Amino acid sequence: MRPAVERLRDELNTPYPLASARTWLAPDGRELVRRIQDEVGLEKRLSIVVRTGQGMFDWSREADDCLRSADWSTQGADAEVRTLRPVADISEVLIDPLRSFGEPVVRGVRTDIIAELVRAGDTPDMIAELYELPRSTVDAAVRYELLRAASAG
Repeated sequence: MRPAVERLRDELNTPYPLASARTWLAPDGRELVRRIQDEVGLEKRLSIVVRTGQGMFDWSREADDCLRSADWSTQGADAEVRTLRPVADISEVLIDPLRSFGEPVVRGVRTDIIAELVRAGDTPDMIAELYELPRSTVDAAVRYELLRAASAG
């Protein structure tokens, strides 16, 4: 993966090409990634762009999850990622590099703090009232932390 990222850095003239809108949103971004991953001989299991059944190129499942999880400042080539959802299907949990040192949060409350309160015996309803959060948001934070712990596993 490193050789592909280094080539993308050179091509796009940016230190973080996988966080660049030119990679994800520009019309030629997918083709650029496909070309570079082929040129550097990137292992198939690490491919960001894959060939679909119709012979077309598309983002891999993991890359598509990453794209769906990003909240962009605009839709143009100069867009920047404002926040990320570390699990695309848990929309309440966000990572914002400008808040909580980039730790996952729900409405400004770190998810690890919510999970710790649950482990300490507080009920989700009590936590929701304490932080003025909907119960579903507390549940989402706990669900995220359970997934996070399982993946670290």
